[in-house]
Amino acid sequence: MIEIYKWAIPVIMTAMTGFIIKQFSDSRAIKNAMIALLRSQIVSMCEMYQSIGTLPDHARYTLTELSNNYTTLGANHGIELLVKATLSLPIECKNRKEN
Repeated sequence: MIEIYKWAIPVIMTAMTGFIIKQFSDSRAIKNAMIALLRSQIVSMCEMYQSIGTLPDHARYTLTELSNNYTTLGANHGIELLVKATLSLPIECKNRKEN
């Protein structure tokens, strides 16, 4: 019985350590993928609304939430400046009459 414990415990501990390392690396990969997706969405929104010249309320809320989640995940990469510039755009007026 003692012979079984001599080899079983190291085998089990090695397997558990490998599992924990795999979970950690998978978690890091998922986080990096989420950061990349958020960055892509933020840049796309900012470029689109800067070319239009206005930022509607619903887009302002969405952009703010995306930016908050992006920084919560620990990313920045200069996106703050782009978001601030976009948030400074005027709010779109839906009742505006064009001549």
